Amino acid sequence: MKPTNPAACTRAVLYARVSSKDQEKEGFSIPAQQRLLREHAATHGLTITQEFLDVETARRAGRTAFGELLIYLKKHPRTILLCEKTDRLYRNIKDWATLDEVGVTIHFVKENVIISPDAKSTDQFLHGIKVLMARNYSQNLGEETLKGMTEKARAGIYPSAAPTGYQNVDGPDGKRIITPHPTEAPVITELFTVFATGKYSLKGLAAYARERGILLGGRKVYVSALHHILRRKLYNGSFDFNGTTYQGTHKPLTTKETWDSVQRLLDQRKEHQTKGTKRDFPFTGLVTCGHCGCAMVAELKTKKKTKRTYVYYHCTGHRGKCPEPYTRQETLVNDFASTLGDLVIPPEILDWLATEVNQTDQTQTGARDATIKRLDAEKAKLQHRLSTLYDDRLDGTITKTTYDEKARTLNAQQEEVERKLTAARETAQVPLTTALDLMRLTSTACTTFRDQNEAAQRELLTTVLKEATWKDGTLRTTLLEPFEQLRRSNSVSANGINGNGGSGRCFEDWLLR
Repeated sequence: MKPTNPAACTRAVLYARVSSKDQEKEGFSIPAQQRLLREHAATHGLTITQEFLDVETARRAGRTAFGELLIYLKKHPRTILLCEKTDRLYRNIKDWATLDEVGVTIHFVKENVIISPDAKSTDQFLHGIKVLMARNYSQNLGEETLKGMTEKARAGIYPSAAPTGYQNVDGPDGKRIITPHPTEAPVITELFTVFATGKYSLKGLAAYARERGILLGGRKVYVSALHHILRRKLYNGSFDFNGTTYQGTHKPLTTKETWDSVQRLLDQRKEHQTKGTKRDFPFTGLVTCGHCGCAMVAELKTKKKTKRTYVYYHCTGHRGKCPEPYTRQETLVNDFASTLGDLVIPPEILDWLATEVNQTDQTQTGARDATIKRLDAEKAKLQHRLSTLYDDRLDGTITKTTYDEKARTLNAQQEEVERKLTAARETAQVPLTTALDLMRLTSTACTTFRDQNEAAQRELLTTVLKEATWKDGTLRTTLLEPFEQLRRSNSVSANGINGNGGSGRCFEDWLLR
C-alpha cells in the first residue's frame, strides 16, 4: 500500500467492529484492530482524530458507532477512514452505498487496498464484489447457526429461548434445554384445563385469570397472549421449528388429549369469523407511486364472466386522488424481469473479470507474503543479537546489569515482531473467486426471474433494488451498488457491440470511469 500524500490529507479516523460479545474475546478483538490501524496511521503519516467502535452485528444497517462515523465524515469531508478489512466495515450493501455517497477514501489495512472516489474503476468494481462476498458470508453465518439449531431440534431439544412456562437450564451433556418453570408451569396447565371445559371464551378465560390474580412473567394475562399459548404445540410435548414438527424431550405441561380438545374449541370459534386470509404479495413495499410518492399496494380482483382472480397494484391514494390506473401484477413481473436482464453479465466479460480477480488475489497475497518475509528476517536479526549479547556476557565483555537491560529490550522487540507475524499469517484474504461465482449465480437468477415463485422473486429484488417507482405505466428503478454500476457497464458494452459494431474485447470500457 502506497503512503498517502501528507500534503493532500493527514487527518484520519479509525473504525473497528466485532460482530458479538463473544468474538470480542477472540482473535479479532477491538484492541487488536485498534493497534493495527494506529500502526498503519503512524507509518503513513496520518493523525487519528477520532475512533469509532461497534460491538454488534452488521447484518442489518443501523450500527451505533457506524452512524456516528457517517455524521463525522459528512462534517469533515477530507478525512481518511482506516479499517482492518472489508467485512469489518460493512456486511450489507446499503452501508456501502451510504459510504460511497459520502465520497470518503478508505484504507483496508489487512487487504493492502485503498479505495477512493478517484480509484481505478477496476479497483472499485472488485471492491464491490468484495462487499457482496461479505454480505454472503454474513448470510452463511445465519445458515450455519440455523443448521446447529436444526440438529438440536432433531434430537428433541427445543433450540431457542424458553417460552412462558419453561426455563432454560444446562442439561447433563452441557447443552441448553428447557424445564418447567416452578411458578409459571402450573399456571399454563391450569389455563389449558379450564379452557378445555368449553365454558369459557378467550375473553372469559382472560377474565378468569384476572379475577384470580394469575400473572405470567409478572404481568396480567390478556387475550392475545392466551391465544398464542393455547395454540402452541410445545406444551403437549412436541414443537415446530423452521416448518417441521419435532417430538421434544422436555416435560409437557398438558396432555395431548387436553391440547387436542383446546384446538377443536378454538377452531370452532374461528369458523364463525368472517375475516379473510391474509396473502403476501411479492412487490408490496417495493414500489411507490411516481405521481404522489405513496406506496403501491396489491389486491385481488375476480372477473365476473370468467370467475378468474387476478392481482392488481394501485396507489393507496393517501395524499389525494391519484390518476394512476390499476396495474396487473404480470405487467410488473415483466418490467422487473427486463430490469434484471440488464444485470446478466456476458460470458466474455465474466472470463475477463476472472483474470482480473486472479491478478488482484495474487497482488494481495504477494503483499502479505512480503510482509511475512520482512518480519521473519527482523525476527532472525533480533535472535542473532540476543545470541551475540549472551556470548558477550559469557566472555565478560559486558556486565550482568547491562546484559539484563539489553536482553529485556530485545525480548520486547521480539514479542512485538512475533505478534505482527501472527496477525499477518492469520490474515484471511477475501475470496474474490467465490464472489465471482456469486455474480454468476446472480446472472442466472436474473435470467430465470419470470419462472421463480413469488417469495424468490421478492428476495432477489430486495437484494438488488434501491428504489422503484411506477408512473404512467412505466417502471423506473434505481439499484444498489455495485448492481447499478453493473447495469450501466452492461449497457455501454451492449451499445458498443450492437450499436457501433464493437468487438466486445475492450473490456476496460465495460467498467465505467
